[in-house]
Formats: sequence, structure tokens, C-alpha cells
Amino acid sequence: MQEHRRIARTELDKTVVGIELTLISIIQGLALAVLAGAAVGPMVRLEWEAWPYVFTGLLVVLIFWSRSLIHTLSFIGWPLEFGHTFGYFGATLIEAAALTQVSDPRAWFALNACYALAVWGLYAWDLRVVRRQAHDFATPEERLLHDDIVRDQRDNIVLLMPLAVAFQGVSWWLVHRFPDAMLRDRGHLLLIGLTIVFSLWYLHGGVRLLRRRRDWILARQAQERAEAGES
Repeated sequence: MQEHRRIARTELDKTVVGIELTLISIIQGLALAVLAGAAVGPMVRLEWEAWPYVFTGLLVVLIFWSRSLIHTLSFIGWPLEFGHTFGYFGATLIEAAALTQVSDPRAWFALNACYALAVWGLYAWDLRVVRRQAHDFATPEERLLHDDIVRDQRDNIVLLMPLAVAFQGVSWWLVHRFPDAMLRDRGHLLLIGLTIVFSLWYLHGGVRLLRRRRDWILARQAQERAEAGES
């Protein structure tokens, strides 16, 4: 009976990973479509001040997609975690709303502060999921993977996401409080420029994260297949 349960668990893990990857692609495809619709006007009318916001929006979509993919390959499995999945839908709703505001810096920074807050909550929820699954990481390679996952989650929860929320919130306050300096004199371009720098750095960090975990993830998948094959 135990052997059959192990085989079934391996198959269910594959199914859940497939569901997650499909979900990520669909919701971020929708977000990209929203961004494309919002970008048509500024691009056709050569409203160049909106272009940095369009580029940042593209980076936001790429970051969400790549980080979600890394999370899925690293620790998502059976049973399906509905809180984690529902969080994706909620965060994407806010993300899509923000992407419609590429021509309005006030609304852009306000909604992106909310979006960063939602992502912060997602990281906190995922850390709980990872800790509950600690017993599934038994081999040395799996424990290295688990430690790296926990470390990355904590970095985002304690430092990176709070900074993102604070920066977007302060940016909204500056644009709202000093509209002449920020809008008429184009001071908001400095704020979106800093956002682009951070987004590029964060996106590159995700690429490095997957490279670092590549062998550990492969070892974990090989271990699970070996256990299922022995059964």
C-alpha cells in the first residue's frame, strides 16, 4: 500500500506542477494583453513620457512569470495549495489594473504599491508552505534546495518587498503632493527610472536563482522518479 501511495504521490506532483505552469502562463498572458492594449495609444501618439512605464510594465510581467515558474519547479507539489493559487489571481488582478495606468503616474504608483503589497503577502504565504513541506526534502541536495528557498523567501519578506512597497508609496506621495514638480517638470521620470533599474536587477536575480537551483531541482526530480521506479 505504501509503495502505491508513493507512486500516486509522484504522479499527482506532476499534475499539480502542470496546473501551476499552465495557470502562470495564462494569467500573465492576460496581463501582457492588458499592457499591450494600454500601450497602443502612447506609442502611436508618440507620448514618450509613457514609454518608460510601458517598459516597466513588461518587466513586471516577466518578473511575475519567471519567479512563479521558479517557485513551481522548486517546491510546488501535491496537495494543491489553494491559498497560494488564489493569491496568484488576486495579485494578477492588481497587476493588470496597474498596467492600464501607463499614462497616469499618480494611479500607476498607487496601484503598484498595492501590487507590491500583494506580492509581499504571496512570499509570506509561500514561506509557510515551504516550511510545512520541510520533511519532503530528505537528501543533501534537497536540503540545500530547501535552505535556498527559505533564504530567498526571507530576503523578499524582510527586505526587498517592504522596500518595494515603501518606494512605490513614497513615489505616489511625491507625485500627489508636488504635481507641478513631478508632472509638469517631469520629475516622475526619475522615479520610474529608478523602478526600471530595480526591476532589471530583480529580474536578473531570478535568472541567477534558477541557475543556482538547477542541479538541486534536477536531483530532487531524479530522486522522486527513482523512488517511484523502485516501487
